[in-house]
Amino acid sequence: MITKSDFEKQEESLDQLSKNKRLTSQEGKSQLDAYFYLLQSYFCEINNISSIDFDSLDNYPIVPINFKERFEYINERCHHFMGYRQMKTLASELIKMNAAYKTRQAHQKK
Repeated sequence: MITKSDFEKQEESLDQLSKNKRLTSQEGKSQLDAYFYLLQSYFCEINNISSIDFDSLDNYPIVPINFKERFEYINERCHHFMGYRQMKTLASELIKMNAAYKTRQAHQKK
């Protein structure tokens, strides 16, 4: 199960690379790819799906606003600073939305 700390560990390293303007280095690209994969895996995990089907987004319980457009933006700029910033923002939103969803589900079961 992917947790917030999984994101934080990778962000710590990526933030340092960003600070040193090394996101576009081979190491930076490799870590950005891993972070993007983690983000996709987390989205799939919290929505109980095996892969993202953009035509079925309305059927998933946890989908941030403009997810498809943001995903495309990230995909096109994965190895750039702004792509990384968008990934961090999206990860934070997904974590919060998942927590809210779980809370609502727990209250509905009572």
